[in-house]
Amino acid sequence: MPGSAQQSGLFESPSSVPSLITPNFSPKEHNIGTFLAYRLEELGIKEFFAVPGDSNLKLIDQLLKNQSLRLVGCCNELNAGYAADGYARSSPMKVAVVVVTYTVGGLSLLNAIAGACSERLRVIVISGCPSTKLLAAGNPLHHTTGELDTDQGLRIFQEFTATSIRLSHDGDVRSRLDDALLQCLRRSLPIYIEVPTDLVEIVGTPVTPLQIVSPPVPIRSGPTDEILSLLTRTWTTAYHPVLIIGAFARRFLSQEALTALVARLGCAVFCQPDAKSSLPESHPQFAGIFWATASTPECRQTVMESDLWVVIGGRWSDLHTVGGLDIIEERRRIVDIQEGSIRMPNGWMVQDLGLAELLGAFIESSVPSKTESLLTFQRKSYQQTRIGSPDIGAALTVRGIMDGIQRLLRSNDTLIADAGDSWFNATGILLPTGADFQIQLVYASLGWSLPAAIGCQLARPEGRTILMIGDGAFQMTAQELSTAIRSRANLIIFVFNNLGYQIESAIHDGPYNYVASWSYAQLASAMCAPKHIRTCNNPFATKLERDLGLNPAMFSMQIKTQSDLLSALDRANSEPWKLALLECCIQPDDVSAGLRQLALTLSKAS
Repeated sequence: MPGSAQQSGLFESPSSVPSLITPNFSPKEHNIGTFLAYRLEELGIKEFFAVPGDSNLKLIDQLLKNQSLRLVGCCNELNAGYAADGYARSSPMKVAVVVVTYTVGGLSLLNAIAGACSERLRVIVISGCPSTKLLAAGNPLHHTTGELDTDQGLRIFQEFTATSIRLSHDGDVRSRLDDALLQCLRRSLPIYIEVPTDLVEIVGTPVTPLQIVSPPVPIRSGPTDEILSLLTRTWTTAYHPVLIIGAFARRFLSQEALTALVARLGCAVFCQPDAKSSLPESHPQFAGIFWATASTPECRQTVMESDLWVVIGGRWSDLHTVGGLDIIEERRRIVDIQEGSIRMPNGWMVQDLGLAELLGAFIESSVPSKTESLLTFQRKSYQQTRIGSPDIGAALTVRGIMDGIQRLLRSNDTLIADAGDSWFNATGILLPTGADFQIQLVYASLGWSLPAAIGCQLARPEGRTILMIGDGAFQMTAQELSTAIRSRANLIIFVFNNLGYQIESAIHDGPYNYVASWSYAQLASAMCAPKHIRTCNNPFATKLERDLGLNPAMFSMQIKTQSDLLSALDRANSEPWKLALLECCIQPDDVSAGLRQLALTLSKAS
């Protein structure tokens, strides 16, 4: 029924401050460390990622006094940041925490936080730092460059965060912390907080709930008649409109709101590659992934023949416009809807817009349903029936692996793909309703996906995270596989062993694109070895960690044939509590047409 969407609050922005949780944590003494522990539970944090260092040990001790928080120790800070990135994408509250040490840890983490910034993720970085006395003494400090400038980390993180602060004895420390946390929530960006060692255990008054004050009302608090009239007229006069959903749509529209909007418009709906799963792919109006020349012919033809693109939360980097799509030229037919703004095809733009009210009013208006683009689109390439019976004796191919993953995926699972050919292959998989999809398309940091998959799995334990990663990318962050095993993250990892960086070879080949040959299946087994001193007991180990030494919850297999693949998939299904690493040995030239097109585009641009 038109009108129900707005009345039910569907168009309330999910990027606004989320509802907080009432913590169970109630310490006898409330110091800065336990204050943070309380706030993290309030924000829905169940796991935080950390690498210990001498300036954050006391802080971690205080955080662990809250038994609702689980420490996930990572092999290095970069990987800890990637894991937090995945957690922020998948957790119900869309918030993650990573704890590092001063400068040497923070700068190692920085690359991951830049990636989180590119995706507008809420990652809280807490860095332990030397005491205020040491910082003020004017002497060189360890874990720094040896310069007397103690603010290097603060300034560097300012470039990639909503705020970058160091706590001090001056002023209200708790208020500064709360202000920083609220900036993270409201702006949907990482934040950076340095906590000197001598402030961690300073006792204060009992903690009160985080005070959430609504941000200032936008200049335009609701849809003016002029904006709504122009939007309605633009839609009504279009003959063949399409709807394109971009990655940022998740920030300001829930899936329920998107579904309501889609049903009202009636047109064919496409997702950009990094927005895949924003709309259930079983929806009758879902027409596929629009990725410029890397799209299927049906997708590309339908979009390019359309006279109006309604784009919600779209991004148009060079990786989105593969093959030379001129987005400046295309603006003449784009209604560009972003959080708080709208730009019309004639160039008219409105900022500080109450977008929820506008879209709600648009749905409730008398705009006609436009089905022409849907009627012209052929969905054959997106039907699951394309999966045929495998040739058991055949050599392993990427197509065979994709068919296997298609069979493997279940509702509540997460499919995550690293940079390269995994992007193109993964976007062609039809997701079951309830499944999620994650890539890092703009920052495109190779190796990001392995630690990020750990974060996704821990944040979304009701399903399994299925990872697609090339051998070159895997070698960049491989040590975090041990963290996945140790934390009992039951991932299914497909390592595409094609003997090097095939995406780089496709762009410009050279000796630098070929990596050392590893036995990836054996490597996984080596990462859960028994201790060489059996009497050496970790007094802090949980029962789960003690059991891990006797019964590692993982298995690994090297796969060379279709028969091997079927056996591996059967085992992954029958032992769902175990991490599965499947080393898929494929031919180096078995690459997608999408990768070849991307390589051609980037090669011409370089």
